[in-house]
Amino acid sequence: MTRDRIAALMAVCLLSQGCGAGWRRVGLVGPYATRQQAQVWHGGRAEQWHAVVVRADSVTGVPYFNPVSCDSCRVAIPRAEVDSVRFGDPVAGFLKSVGLVLAAMYAWVWVYYR
Repeated sequence: MTRDRIAALMAVCLLSQGCGAGWRRVGLVGPYATRQQAQVWHGGRAEQWHAVVVRADSVTGVPYFNPVSCDSCRVAIPRAEVDSVRFGDPVAGFLKSVGLVLAAMYAWVWVYYR
């Protein structure tokens, strides 16, 4: 491989690191959108929820693979045990990553084979 091709490959790899779920850490202040995905960290592990509700004494939510309307599925953790909460959208992050890789491949083909 030539230096230009290696540099182009490295650029694509670096750019793809910018994509992701867009997880962002927020304070425990609501309200949050019902379908918003959240990672609730406690005890060194994360649980993925949606329909998150923060109360004075607890953080509750529905496990992500259960329907939002499932009240019997709702889980609660005492607020004192919650280390942090991060919100993001893994599906959008995946689509952005795929789009970036496809665009980079198209640009590479356009530059080197035109």
